[in-house]
Amino acid sequence: MNSFRTSLALRMAIGGMALFAAVGIASVLALRTILYSQLDGTLLHLAEVEAQAGAAAAGSDFQFHEGVLLAAGEGSAVEITRYGQLWTSDGQPVVRSRNLTADLELPRDALEEAKAGRVGWDTHVWRGRPIRTVVYPLSLVGMAHQDHVLQVAAPTEPVHQTLTQFSALLTLLTLLATAGAYALGRRIAAAALQPTAEITAQAESITAGTLSERITAHADVEEFGRLVTVLNRMLDRLDGAFQVQRQFTADASHELRAPLTVLKGDIDVTLKRDRSAPEYRATLVRCREEVERLARLASDLLVLARSDAVVPLEHVAPLDLRALVRRVVARFESAGAARGVRIAAAAEEVTVMGDERMLDRVVSNLVDNAVKYARPAGLVSLTLSRETGAVLTVQDDGAGVPAEHLPHLFVRFFRGDPARRRSEGTGLGLAIAKAGAEAHGGRLEFVGNAPGAVFRLTLPSASPC
Repeated sequence: MNSFRTSLALRMAIGGMALFAAVGIASVLALRTILYSQLDGTLLHLAEVEAQAGAAAAGSDFQFHEGVLLAAGEGSAVEITRYGQLWTSDGQPVVRSRNLTADLELPRDALEEAKAGRVGWDTHVWRGRPIRTVVYPLSLVGMAHQDHVLQVAAPTEPVHQTLTQFSALLTLLTLLATAGAYALGRRIAAAALQPTAEITAQAESITAGTLSERITAHADVEEFGRLVTVLNRMLDRLDGAFQVQRQFTADASHELRAPLTVLKGDIDVTLKRDRSAPEYRATLVRCREEVERLARLASDLLVLARSDAVVPLEHVAPLDLRALVRRVVARFESAGAARGVRIAAAAEEVTVMGDERMLDRVVSNLVDNAVKYARPAGLVSLTLSRETGAVLTVQDDGAGVPAEHLPHLFVRFFRGDPARRRSEGTGLGLAIAKAGAEAHGGRLEFVGNAPGAVFRLTLPSASPC
């Protein structure tokens, strides 16, 4: 994994190096312009001084001020010599300064400029050395030398040396600044990450047994407050999930223990002495009831476990929901008839995308619940309509759901009627129906009492092909 501290330090180092490099390049270019401007100014000034001084002299009588044309001292590391030479306008040498042992090279373009009465400039190589030259027309200072031009030149090595030294200094400073930026970046990253380290340490100290604890480090700091809030909310959800899981485990254990205890008790009592065939049969009937209850409970727990794990639905396909509702109604007619309860269904043709087995279970749980809680010789009504989606309403005419039971209506193992025999249900029917609806992208909700309980199942319609 990449280190944020190292990454930030590298970014600062690279950014600092780019910034210093850009400043350095700009500085070198600016210094180069300044130095060459100063050199040109010096050469032009010398040319004007020499031209004014020799304006009255004719031809070879022209003399240079040798003290002005400086020469480097012995052992000097920088060349500061200036050269001067008088030429005719057709490029013939006339007089040169004493520090010249040979004629300078007269640039043609600069000579043409001078012949036209303008000052000419040129940079060229003379005897393997780059020099800067100004060619000054003496016609600008007097008629005695109107056919002469004055050349003043200087080597450019001092400028190059200065630029090289300055560039080397800037390079060194850039490297030092880059190293400093890297070190500073690491220190800043360490300081910036210190709160996250403390938050992480607190988070790591929270275990399954201490989920009630919350993170408090740097919760009052704006930049980290939101992170602490998000983590604490996550811990709230985990704590709630663990509480639900513990409650679910306890309830499931209790529900499983009851039929097992009954089974064991009946078998133990029966085995204490010999029994008649009718007595053995009665015991086996009771055991069969408890085994059926265990099978229902195991099946319901498996459905809920799958919904908790967000297991995708199997065999999802276009489904005629009206036909499914009619099948469920037909299946429960005999159970309703035993209590004198009539089941009436009004269903429009609606197609949904879903798992037929799961939706059959959802609708069956709703109808089963309605039949159980309807008044004797009462009525259970089912209405299926096609609106923005498929809407199934299931209503009984019983006493309805008491207000104190509403918060627990879809809670697992909750039974609204404590007097109801345990063998009549597991308390998981509505929880399974709700999980099945949500697995299909729909919802199951309690609408109210009218006066019996009214539940509404909403499912998205199948997309048209």
